[in-house]
Amino acid sequence: MYARHCLRLVASRTSHRPTTALLTLSRRFASELPPRPTTGTEAREALAQGTRDLLNGSTAAALKSFERALNLGEATADTYYNKGVCEYSLGLTDKAISSWEQSLALDSSRADVHANIGNAYYLNKRDSASALSHMKRAAELAPEDAEIQFNVGCLCESGDDLKAAISAYDRAAQLGLEKAKTHLRNAMAKQMKRQL
Repeated sequence: MYARHCLRLVASRTSHRPTTALLTLSRRFASELPPRPTTGTEAREALAQGTRDLLNGSTAAALKSFERALNLGEATADTYYNKGVCEYSLGLTDKAISSWEQSLALDSSRADVHANIGNAYYLNKRDSASALSHMKRAAELAPEDAEIQFNVGCLCESGDDLKAAISAYDRAAQLGLEKAKTHLRNAMAKQMKRQL
């Protein structure tokens, strides 16, 4: 999934701080402007432009397009999801989590959104409990996703729940994720060592 790929790219970078953008104010206030009818087509075009910008690596431009789509009434789970991907990529973790939570409010069945929130909580906020809660929900929604199962294993192992970690790593390995096999062996070795 593209968003998870973005999260991995951002997580692999050294920490960077979001830049503060200066807002320029128009000489006219919105209430002074004549009403301009917007159509669903205009909102969908803003969404499509945001997607093109995101795929081309223009994250800041994509964010503006997604915000514009939302302002034009395209308040869908996908729009908030993509907005969150942009915000996370720009180092705006709290805003990204908020956008993803808005996406979940519109469609609570999205495993990818739960996985992104879980990753953000763990990687950026160091909140293992919230991360694990979201990652487990993602695993429930997408039981065949090996990466999510693997992430559950990593979070359980970091929380010292080796039994749950072994179970999750085993599931990820059964789904074909090679790196899960190594983690599974290591977790099993840790557990055996504790039992001695």
